[in-house]
Amino acid sequence: MFFGVVVAIMNTLNDIFEKLRKSGFLIIIGIFSVYFTINAIKGERGFFKYLYLKNKIEAAEIERDSYRMRKRALERQVAMLSETSLDLDYLEERARIVLNMVGDDEYVILDKDIDKN
Repeated sequence: MFFGVVVAIMNTLNDIFEKLRKSGFLIIIGIFSVYFTINAIKGERGFFKYLYLKNKIEAAEIERDSYRMRKRALERQVAMLSETSLDLDYLEERARIVLNMVGDDEYVILDKDIDKN
């Protein structure tokens, strides 16, 4: 009795799949499946785009951190030149660099290999 029901269900399912195969419905479903799978991997919002954007975000965060460190260094230099806490040694060093001046008792040795600051 049970096997008869299973055989009847299997025959019905085979008939349905045969009709779907003849109508081309399975081909259409297959084409859509391939299309959506490719788009899920390589599409505008796919997996590869996700990995690309993730790497781009990490690079931007590293660049942001370097700019933050540079900003802090510049803020320290500005603080050394402020009126409330003037560092005379730093002021003299900056004046020499910016104005290109030397003291009377100093010698200047020019070297082409040294980078300008």
